[in-house]
Amino acid sequence: MTSPAPAVSTVPTTLKGVLSRILRQVAVVTVGVTVLAAVVGLVTVGSTGLWGALLGGVVGVIFCATTVVTMLVSEGRSPQFLAVAVLGGWLAKMVVIVAMLAVLRGLDFYDRYVLAGTLAAIVLASLVIEMRAVMTARVPVVDPEARAGVKGS
Repeated sequence: MTSPAPAVSTVPTTLKGVLSRILRQVAVVTVGVTVLAAVVGLVTVGSTGLWGALLGGVVGVIFCATTVVTMLVSEGRSPQFLAVAVLGGWLAKMVVIVAMLAVLRGLDFYDRYVLAGTLAAIVLASLVIEMRAVMTARVPVVDPEARAGVKGS
């Protein structure tokens, strides 16, 4: 026998819900990828592999989570504010990452290949998470209440 109550949806219906879900999933995947890469790096190349994986995880968090956090903070504000926040955040993120990699360039306590592999895995996983979240979200494109007073077009 079926229940007369409608099924409860776990799909977010607000932009804030979608962005929060993305941020949680990216955090979980980043930790998982970093731990896996740390174990693989430690086993294959030693402590330099461990440090490469940990640095890759840090750079991955900076690279992937900052855009989502910026959009969460900007949610509900004007499109101009959102554009400035996202572009400014992107520029700041690039400056920090380039500076971090420039400082790390001359150091040899980490494995560059493990860092690059960890970072690539985190970025690709983040892209898949974001794409899937946007495709399955049930956020309305238009505001039905705002359009109620407008006659057909």
